[in-house]
Amino acid sequence: MLSLAACTVTSNDAGDAGGSGDTSSAEATLAPPTIIKEGTLTVCTGDSAPNIFYDENNELQGVEIDIANALADKLGVSTTLGEYSFAGLIPALQAKQCDVIMGSLYIKPEREEIANFVPYLYSGTAVAVSKDNPKDVTGFDDSLCGTKVVGITGATGAASAQEKSDECVADGKEPIAITLVDEATGALQQVLADQADAFIDTTEIMSYYEQQSDGDLVAVGEPFGKIRIGAATLKDNTELNDALDEAFAAMIDDGTYTDILAEWGVESNDITQPE
Repeated sequence: MLSLAACTVTSNDAGDAGGSGDTSSAEATLAPPTIIKEGTLTVCTGDSAPNIFYDENNELQGVEIDIANALADKLGVSTTLGEYSFAGLIPALQAKQCDVIMGSLYIKPEREEIANFVPYLYSGTAVAVSKDNPKDVTGFDDSLCGTKVVGITGATGAASAQEKSDECVADGKEPIAITLVDEATGALQQVLADQADAFIDTTEIMSYYEQQSDGDLVAVGEPFGKIRIGAATLKDNTELNDALDEAFAAMIDDGTYTDILAEWGVESNDITQPE
């Protein structure tokens, strides 16, 4: 049932990032069965730079990790992080291997049938190519027809590629040949090795890898499909959803949320701003 990546589990002090760093006066408001393990918020996450990635000490960090830790801080608990492939996040939640998903998960109607969400970031989708761009892809448009596109399994970018391919065929053009991978690094490698003509995924990932590749990967066209990212809990676990919602509101009120966004330079993803 599960599609696990390394499933590396890391325990963090709730005050390590984003929170006040002092949980001594906090009162734990949650206990099993609302959470799996007393005193711990178990989080299913992934490796989706720059929101979530491994640092030089092989520890997960990023804006979503800081938000997770700050939420736990407000709840008076610590965090335990379990890394899964993107396609494995929802199955892991359904199998109750974690309390909440915080892994760049877009809030979409079909997912809201399975989970409740607390929105905490905006995101969007973009197209990136190698700097040579041999197929002259100009963005999410008909220039993609007949090309080879790589996307991440289960992600919105991959679904968008399929929708565009269907449009191409309906218009009498060549379909898009779509390859799916589990991680963004694999997609990047395919584009830079000319095994794929374009990569479609989040605006954050494209910006990050543009910088990391020293310009070898280039975003083309305008971003599209602005959408919310949220913390997902099981549909019947309304107590945890309500607690996370209240904790996030407290983060906004005391400036913790704004500070985290500023630290990572993602103020444009502020969920409190008008859509």
